[in-house]
Amino acid sequence: MGEIKSALEIALEKAERLGSLSKKELENQKWQDEGKKKAAAFLKGEMDSLQKGLSDIPTEFLQTGLSGAIEILLRNIILPREKGQWETINRAFEGIKEIRGSIAQQIIPQIEYLLKNYEQTLENYKQQFQQQLKASLGSKAQGGMMAMTPEEMNALASMQDEWNKISAEITSQFEKQLEPLKTYLK
Repeated sequence: MGEIKSALEIALEKAERLGSLSKKELENQKWQDEGKKKAAAFLKGEMDSLQKGLSDIPTEFLQTGLSGAIEILLRNIILPREKGQWETINRAFEGIKEIRGSIAQQIIPQIEYLLKNYEQTLENYKQQFQQQLKASLGSKAQGGMMAMTPEEMNALASMQDEWNKISAEITSQFEKQLEPLKTYLK
């Protein structure tokens, strides 16, 4: 696992990098950041068209601005753990389609299928797990926590740990499939 840095450490590193950049590199950084800002505004629904939003980037820096926008859009294409995440994911799909055109038209349906398959797989495992839980705890599960013995509470905690491992494994497997698809859209 990577090192966790404070906001100050990150800011100091960025300032150090910026201090050593040439004028051209600083301009590239500026327009890449602008592309990121435009993509974030698009995701929030603050603009209808990402292409129109990016149109004020000078031609020589357009590719840089587009790469910043794509980075933000791809960061928002994630395995949905909640139904509410689909709104942002679909908005990211729209933005990528605007920027990448035909390649996005080919890849996005594959990504959508993968994300929906992830949701369904997770839901199926969750239902199976809940059935096992009910079977092992029986009527005590309906009586609530107060009716459980310490041994049953430990068993419940152990089962929760098991569910966390199962769901993490499922997520890991699907993330391994998602990343290469996202790479095609860069």
